[in-house]
Amino acid sequence: MTEPVPIGVNRVVDVAIVGAGLCGLALARALTARGLAVQVVEARERLGGRVFSRQCEATGLALDLGPSWFWPETEPRVTALLSELGLASQAQHDPGDALWLTDPNREPERRIEPGGVHAGARCVTGGAARLIDALAARLPPGCIRTGVAVQALRDRGECIELVTHAGPPVRARQLVLALPPRLVHEKIQFDPPLPAAVWQALATTPTWMSAQAKALTTFSQAFWRADGHSGNAFVRHGQAVLGEVFDASAQAGEGGALGGFVALNAAQRETFKRGLPLLISSQLAQLYGPLAQDGQAALQDWATEPWTCSDTDRTSAPGLPQDKPLLRQPLWAGRVFLGGSETAAHGAGHMEGALEAADRLAHALCRPNAGVHSAPVAQDDKHLTRISAIGMFSANVLALRGMAPERYRLQLTRLLSSQQSDLLTQRALLAVADQVYSESLARLDHLLPALDAADSPVVNGRHALTAVLLAAFEGWNKDLLEAALKHNATSCALSNFPLEHPPDGETLRAITLDLAAAWREFALELNARLAVTSGGAAMDCAA
Repeated sequence: MTEPVPIGVNRVVDVAIVGAGLCGLALARALTARGLAVQVVEARERLGGRVFSRQCEATGLALDLGPSWFWPETEPRVTALLSELGLASQAQHDPGDALWLTDPNREPERRIEPGGVHAGARCVTGGAARLIDALAARLPPGCIRTGVAVQALRDRGECIELVTHAGPPVRARQLVLALPPRLVHEKIQFDPPLPAAVWQALATTPTWMSAQAKALTTFSQAFWRADGHSGNAFVRHGQAVLGEVFDASAQAGEGGALGGFVALNAAQRETFKRGLPLLISSQLAQLYGPLAQDGQAALQDWATEPWTCSDTDRTSAPGLPQDKPLLRQPLWAGRVFLGGSETAAHGAGHMEGALEAADRLAHALCRPNAGVHSAPVAQDDKHLTRISAIGMFSANVLALRGMAPERYRLQLTRLLSSQQSDLLTQRALLAVADQVYSESLARLDHLLPALDAADSPVVNGRHALTAVLLAAFEGWNKDLLEAALKHNATSCALSNFPLEHPPDGETLRAITLDLAAAWREFALELNARLAVTSGGAAMDCAA
């Protein structure tokens, strides 16, 4: 394995990765395992990006001040990575009633939420930052440099120069910007400039949760559970300090914690900064009684983090993750790539999206036209023939198609439980489609050696096996949409959403176009992965 090159040495690394969050570290691990020289540069003095855990000094509890949850049924990459790294997870505590406070002068209402508020979510035992620590520990010494802010990128022909705030430029053959798109737009200059459409897409892609604040309060025990409370609460009045509250405790008997998302915007939080801990304590007491005033508080205001929250995010209304295929296209003749969770096709904004983006980038960087070469994909079933491998891929697709209606229901439940109401059908359908495509590509990777794709021709960029493998998806979009509409017609949860029950013609047309675009991108990626093994160039358009 090539040793990583320290910054300042006049050498060129294979790949430079800007950003040591979950995406950047997972990608670095994949690339260094293939023998590539990788340099990760991080503007902060710590690793993890938005994944940030802090230990409570009073109770010893690990507090996730960034992302906490993942959903095994719809986010398999996080589940698989935890297993691979030997890390445990635990179910998010949901049993008990949820409190609803709609009037600051009245007692909260107790409600039972069928299926739980968090729809099967799990948390990393010991805090999500354990994922970051485990990934970083598996990288070569010197692979990561912290406290290094990249200010500009220059295309020097034989390499790309990363101009930093101090010291000589970092030089690399390939570059990944594993950052929120808006930070790329606001923090980094490009020479030559990026295409106008890409530049606009960077500027208009919201950074998930970047202008939000999260508060956690720890206690010696989870006393609310004894009173039949789940720890979930929704505060829906104009004086709300915490808009949503949840149980953030560790395993039973290890102390208790209540977490919450601050309802005040960034400007309001600055105004009430000194009094915010007291306001949070008072609201918890209103929900759960006097014992809730005796905790130890921790607050993370992400709007004050310049390497998470852009100026645009700070002053704009919160935005949902947006699927923009333009941000997944290679730049500068295939030598610059955009990463980070917001660029993912599946799980955008979540930890799952960061891992999905890392997997996509690992494949893109190791294609023949990328200038570096990958090791063969490990083959678990060496006895497989091409015919049996095609059969296994097709069977996997049929199984995924069979699970799609239930996954659609789960996606709807998650959207509704998070109090979201816009474009429910459209967003849930795209989430299901993107998950199926993501898992199908992962299955393809395992079967590539048995498929012996190098022994098949690539004509006009199209690999001979592409049509054979895609045949298992015939009628997929139509069947998926029909299953979703059938569920909507009988869903009590959607009865209060007339635009979803059923969607109107304009919405159906938008859904159809979105599903077609997702299919086209998947078909291109599948063909590209097959074409790599033949040394051919991928096709420019899907069938």
